[in-house]
Amino acid sequence: MPRTYRVISGDGHIETPPEGWVKHVPAKYRDRAPRLIRLENGADGWLVEGQPMLHNGQNIKGRGPVKFANASYYNEDGSPREGAGDGKQRLREQDLDGIDAEVLFAPVFVARFIEGIGDRDAYRSIVEAYNTWQLEDYCAVAPDRLIPNALIPVRGLDQAIGELKRAHAMGFKSVQLQKYPNGSGAPKPEDDAFWRTALDLGIALSPHLNFGGEVWRGDPRADTSQWSAEAAMSQHTPMAPAATMAQMIVHGVFDRFPSLRFYFAELNCCYLPAMLFYLDRNYHEFNDWFNVKLAKEPSQYVLEHTLFGMIGDAQVLQMGHIFPLDQLIWGSDFPHSVGTYPNSKEYIAKTFDGMDEKLRRKILVENICNHLGLDPNAKITETPRA
Repeated sequence: MPRTYRVISGDGHIETPPEGWVKHVPAKYRDRAPRLIRLENGADGWLVEGQPMLHNGQNIKGRGPVKFANASYYNEDGSPREGAGDGKQRLREQDLDGIDAEVLFAPVFVARFIEGIGDRDAYRSIVEAYNTWQLEDYCAVAPDRLIPNALIPVRGLDQAIGELKRAHAMGFKSVQLQKYPNGSGAPKPEDDAFWRTALDLGIALSPHLNFGGEVWRGDPRADTSQWSAEAAMSQHTPMAPAATMAQMIVHGVFDRFPSLRFYFAELNCCYLPAMLFYLDRNYHEFNDWFNVKLAKEPSQYVLEHTLFGMIGDAQVLQMGHIFPLDQLIWGSDFPHSVGTYPNSKEYIAKTFDGMDEKLRRKILVENICNHLGLDPNAKITETPRA
């Protein structure tokens, strides 16, 4: 029988040495791209402009023990470790793990740490090179099973919209946000041009954790009389993605763009009922001070505009009486440390045992397909022979 989608991981990570994608960086900027170096102990370190040396660790666990440093993309014989090979290797790892496809997010070394690169054009060129490599090289072997997210640069609205349009023209179905389109951790009116363009193009918005600033750190030196409405609304909640959602609600983004929808991956989700409770309670508790008038409860905005990624937190599936489970998307987080590889098949069988088949199918296949515009019943690429 032809292969079809039975399980899609909504959260996987590309973790490979940079040589493959750095070749797409224009020669004049190539010496500013991230570099991987071999340390004396055989582990890998990343050299990224504007950052101290960064160690491979939790990002490349695979099935091995968790390390916070001293990890390598390579086995002792020089072959790529699990999760660090090419697209063909990744398909074989999907088969081993009992899944059919993955939505792939960038490694933090590329997604966030390159933001310290001083030259604006060099930074943009490195983002473009990574996106080109994802689509044309790594994922090209089976784009229906290796589903990439295009990185959106964080150096201003012009670069953000430019790469959004380029990504759509190349064939990306989704983009990964790190900050607001204006390049900061807070929404601005100019962002509306980005949201409008994304909706016009029909491209999905898939932040990994969040893309807003941490609006309240609990700093005892802070002047609490200067709190923002969004800071007050999101207190007592986990900062990702509550702060981002509070920002967008308070600034009226969802009122102006009622079709806007986000998928926040790798959240773990057990706290979501509490998050919704605190957003609503805080809105009513503090609104006399801020005088923000919302058309809906904050929780209603969240539920209408957000999908959430669960990983190993099976307990959330016991909370259907206080949270709508049909807004969840499961992910393995491979090859990162908190993931379920290579036992995802067993994990799913145990965790989803007894669940209504329609709801199970939504969480494992249909929700992410609907978000990305994929056919959940499509025939998909078979794994090439090794």
